Amino acid sequence: SALQMPTSRAASSRVSPVADAAAKLGRRGMLAGVASALIAAPALAEYTLPDLPYDYEALEPYIDAATMRFHHDKHHATYVANVNKALEGKPAKSILELQKDAISAGGAVRNSGGGHYNHALFWEEMGPATG
Repeated sequence: SALQMPTSRAASSRVSPVADAAAKLGRRGMLAGVASALIAAPALAEYTLPDLPYDYEALEPYIDAATMRFHHDKHHATYVANVNKALEGKPAKSILELQKDAISAGGAVRNSGGGHYNHALFWEEMGPATG
């Protein structure tokens, strides 16, 4: 699922399987896939940084590759690391379940869990094939 992919992304010029599927399924099908990935609880009590489903350069000229690389590899990765740190030793929950109680769970869960949730969703929504 999108929230259980490896924590690093090797540079590649190939189109990802997610981007291929998005092109075939269209926006509605892609959103259904993202929603099911967000609903599923991680196997471990730890979230992972999803791979970017397209090349860093794919959104140029609107968003340059350096901005995408920084925002995905550093900014989003920090949200993932911080929510994992805040949840150490706690039972696993899907990111959607986590967000239901985010306000009462405290700032680290609310901000970092919410940041991870938002970024995982908008990597899909901002794709080159989404219009």
